[in-house]
Amino acid sequence: MRKLLLLILFIVILIAGVFAFTPLGFVLSQSGAGGLGAGWAKADGTLMKGRISGLYVGTQPIGDVSLELRPLSLLSLRPSYDIQWGGAGGQGTAVLTLSRSALIGDDVRMRQEIGALEGLDPAVRAMGGSLDITDGAFRLTQTGCTEASGQLSTNTLSTLAAQYGRQFGEISGPISCDGGAFVLAMEGSSEANDRVIIDARAAPSGQGEFSTRVMTQDAQIIIALTQIGFVRENGEFVYRQARTVGLQ
Repeated sequence: MRKLLLLILFIVILIAGVFAFTPLGFVLSQSGAGGLGAGWAKADGTLMKGRISGLYVGTQPIGDVSLELRPLSLLSLRPSYDIQWGGAGGQGTAVLTLSRSALIGDDVRMRQEIGALEGLDPAVRAMGGSLDITDGAFRLTQTGCTEASGQLSTNTLSTLAAQYGRQFGEISGPISCDGGAFVLAMEGSSEANDRVIIDARAAPSGQGEFSTRVMTQDAQIIIALTQIGFVRENGEFVYRQARTVGLQ
């Protein structure tokens, strides 16, 4: 038993040494992240503790990312990192765990400004407001998203309604997975019983689509919606947008 414990201790120390001295920049350059549309301005530090400056995915700037290894996670041979990121458009924190077959995220908290999302139509970005994720979690494999949970909320409609002297509550809903893509289903209502339903899908590859349906009889809100691209369908006002890999 003593020899076994010493062997385990030696392996852990060896792995920790590898993490302590392996440059983060070298690992990133060999990871194939560039082929997935990710890039960065600079990477400093090691796998034990490092910083990625100027990270972006496709055309979307993320900002600066710092990561610090949880040393005890090496005992399970599944290294876990405390992650923090922030930029002009948003910030967040998470715990990321690397296994042999998946990337696992826990305790995900994020706020992203709508106006800083490059993939959205300019009229939608001009609406302002933010997206917030709380208690998020996910599991990504080579086939995409296999598990996800958490709550997504936005104050975009309340921000727009306030410009017209109206009140609209927060729009929120759960995060899940289906067919390798993240799935969002959000809903909200106003004091005047106006309703908003948002359905969205987003794949790690960059493909995605979303639709927003608004049910209202308020003339001023209707005018505002039509000015930013909503169209009337079956008594509702609908906005749709899709994003395909390779298209901006």
